[in-house]
Amino acid sequence: MEKILLVMVALLLACSEKKDSFEEPNYAEIVDFYEDIQPILENNCVACHNEEGQGLGDFTSYENVRMMAPLISASVHDGRMPPPVADPNCRDYKGSEVLHLAQEDKDLISKWIEQGMEEGDPSTALEYDRKTFELEDADLTVMMTEPYTPSFSSENNPGNEYRCFSIPHNRTEPFYITAVHPVIDNHELVHHVVIAKGDSEGIIIDSNRPEGKGCIRRGGAFIRNFEHGAMLSGWAPGMRPVELNKDAGMLVMPDEFIVVQVHYYQNPDAHKQSDQSGVAFRTTDSVDHVVQMFPLGTTDFTIPAGEEAYTVTDDITLPIGYKIWGIFPHMHVLGDAYSFSIGKGEEEKCLAKSDHYDFENQLTYIFHDEVEVPADTPFNISCTWNNSAENPNIIHNPPVDISNGERTDEEMCFGFTLVSFN
Repeated sequence: MEKILLVMVALLLACSEKKDSFEEPNYAEIVDFYEDIQPILENNCVACHNEEGQGLGDFTSYENVRMMAPLISASVHDGRMPPPVADPNCRDYKGSEVLHLAQEDKDLISKWIEQGMEEGDPSTALEYDRKTFELEDADLTVMMTEPYTPSFSSENNPGNEYRCFSIPHNRTEPFYITAVHPVIDNHELVHHVVIAKGDSEGIIIDSNRPEGKGCIRRGGAFIRNFEHGAMLSGWAPGMRPVELNKDAGMLVMPDEFIVVQVHYYQNPDAHKQSDQSGVAFRTTDSVDHVVQMFPLGTTDFTIPAGEEAYTVTDDITLPIGYKIWGIFPHMHVLGDAYSFSIGKGEEEKCLAKSDHYDFENQLTYIFHDEVEVPADTPFNISCTWNNSAENPNIIHNPPVDISNGERTDEEMCFGFTLVSFN
């Protein structure tokens, strides 16, 4: 892997040098690493790209960034890095300043490279708090009861494994979750996490289904974690804690379990390693607004084989008013773009939108202010998939028609909305 990286960097450097020989750099404003580039990287990249992080390369030093600069520039300009998220120009959300890289920052990185990647004065470097995004003031932490070692035995999805772990919270009274964030034990194994709640009769059902159909956990059970208001949150590397606004919380009953769905990926550096992750919560005994994850989407579609951009639209109207506190857009690996809004015509308000959906980076977006939705207001849904052979994420190749379903090789189109009903 290291040799491949060095070759890629060498090629990109060669391309960069060739470009410089044809284009005269603009030296009107000198861009340097410590004053201009390091703040961008610290704000948007270093949470993952550090000496012990999941991201490729350590962006905390000038030498490393200079070596990888062409690769960094190419990644940010084609939208691969930072991993694609909802466009804050649709509706801003908490943490957007970290998760979304502005165009002017991308252009500044390019300008720095064109000017020769000036280092600047190290004495001008600011000090940065490089703590991981942990939930402060958590009063409830639940962990997997014992370590788990992934087997990566699925022939249909090599190198990946989805497991669900049902963990008791040991509370004897109902409580409300006001903030949530996973506690990741082994960052070299854990790719992303979905957090839900469930019980033996509702969400978790004994089953002998093969892995990939639903989500298998140890003991032969799977979780339908998108039904019955069960889902609580989702997480991917670099994501900050999900913290609800004002006096709002998600109800958990004494007889319910915390269910953690973990996506493990086969990292050569973590061969035969185990993981014992969990979840941290901030809780309270009462709230003014009871919030739940409410699925709003469509299941009536079939994506034709070979279609490069197949779009389905729909709308849902509820007879009662409600407030939307945040949204978790969800499709599977063919997902390419989505848009969720409320209202029609001049009254339409954007909730979440992205032209670069990434199955590997599914996040819950908490709005700065909740959105009031009057009764009988349409909730508009649009999902676009790429079911062509050119899609690098495609599972069935040659492509086949794909319909709605739970498996990763099927598809979904949902906006799991955090709502409170009036």
